[in-house]
Amino acid sequence: MTKRVGLFLALGLLVFGSLALAETPVPETPGATVGGDLVIASSQTFKDLDPRIANSAYDSYVINVVYDGLIILHPETLAPAPWIAKSWDILSDSQVRFYLNEGIKFHNGEDLTAEDVAFTFNWIADEANNSPNMTELIWMEEAIIIDEYTVDIITKAEYAPFAPGFGTETQSIVPMDTVLEMGDEAFNLAPVGSGPFVFVEWLPGDRIVVERNEDYWLVYPNLDTITYRPIPELSVMMLELESGGVHIADNMPAADVPRFQANPDVEVLQVGSLSYFHMYFNLNSPISSDIRFRKACYMSVDMEAAVFSIFQERTGVKAYGCIPPALWANDQPWLKENVYLEEDDEEAQRLFAELIDEGVLPEGYTIRIHTPLDPRRRQLATIMATNLIENGLDAIVIPLDWGPLLDLAYRSESDPVGDFEMMWMGWSGGPDPHDFAFYLFHSANATIGSADNMSFTKIPEVDELLDKAATTLDQAVREEYYVQAQRLIFGNYSAIPGYHYVQTTAIRANVEGFLVHPLGTLWITTPFHNVWLDV
Repeated sequence: MTKRVGLFLALGLLVFGSLALAETPVPETPGATVGGDLVIASSQTFKDLDPRIANSAYDSYVINVVYDGLIILHPETLAPAPWIAKSWDILSDSQVRFYLNEGIKFHNGEDLTAEDVAFTFNWIADEANNSPNMTELIWMEEAIIIDEYTVDIITKAEYAPFAPGFGTETQSIVPMDTVLEMGDEAFNLAPVGSGPFVFVEWLPGDRIVVERNEDYWLVYPNLDTITYRPIPELSVMMLELESGGVHIADNMPAADVPRFQANPDVEVLQVGSLSYFHMYFNLNSPISSDIRFRKACYMSVDMEAAVFSIFQERTGVKAYGCIPPALWANDQPWLKENVYLEEDDEEAQRLFAELIDEGVLPEGYTIRIHTPLDPRRRQLATIMATNLIENGLDAIVIPLDWGPLLDLAYRSESDPVGDFEMMWMGWSGGPDPHDFAFYLFHSANATIGSADNMSFTKIPEVDELLDKAATTLDQAVREEYYVQAQRLIFGNYSAIPGYHYVQTTAIRANVEGFLVHPLGTLWITTPFHNVWLDV
């Protein structure tokens, strides 16, 4: 699942305006036990530990403890709150000034200063670096050093009404001198941050281990170490959770929820998430670029029944557009009534036959549906493939580990088309419709190497609506733009909406101080958390 939290956290900043916020809070853990190894199970493997290029919600589990962010989202309100930045001022519509806490040190002893903050943001925003997170800072003109502990962010003119928001792990602060000395590749494999835990080892496919930063500036972390174990097979993860082999499981099959809710040794935590999972079509492909093919695939499956069979409305609900039900402008009822296509095998077969007769779809061609190792998306992909086969096509499901899957989705200059027709992907955004509609469907994000508009959807009218929505603070006006944009996007059938995940995290009963987060990430030690084990 890729992840974005970006521009429209600005609204939170503007709410606070030029008020100097309180100092960065220090979490209190009276009665906490200090020590122990917390074991976290991840349903996907890890790919990148350099936040500047990381693009997976699963990588964020580790990034969030190795690094600190400039700000953090309050776990309950999602409002911006201080972290590295102790306060900030909105100087104008296009300039915000951050004042940093002093005395923060990276794990190698270097001081964290405005130079590191500016380097991090300017590097991500620089097109020459080809960061998959570049679009998160599309609105930023430049980060400017004012003094050792003060940095200004200047926004571009077309985004003048908004001040920037930095509440995502992909904008965590890296040490400039260390990065330049080590080089990007080496830094990605052996990261150095300023966070509560220090990177120890990474055994790909097996585990990542971090240990307490004894000199952490904010608070003394309660845990000795954290071990992250990728366990893509959720049945195996549940066995490990039940036996105590892991303390935290980041996912849970719907069928297991009642059993674990009745288990006194496990606590099942749930919250409506800001997520969107869909099967998108590769619009660069000569086959899936034809809307008749996309509609025929859509009509080949009863997606409502498929989603219910997997989630049973316990851990996921059917999506009809990209904006989660928890957010305004989601337009779900209209999209369900007017855009959603019910299963119609007869019409699907007619369209497939028409495409074959015209040579658009080569006879005997095998349709490829790529998916991550996540069993739920594999199940949905399998249901789709089975229904396509029943309607006369050859179709296969190709599950891939996260790294190869993203490489395929990013495409390349030598192969801009991409060697696939369909792909199941997920998205986690921030508390604003922009973080879903803009990143996933604006043509500016349909670029080689981008983690955003992977379908390569390019609809000029949609671009115009989304651009207008980015330049007004009137929520009623913005809502109308997002509603109109979604109706055009999903009427184009460039994606089949799948589901919105109900964030479900299970913890052993002896895990204290943990809060499930609607953005899907796992926080351990922050201004609002300091998890500990009751042993």
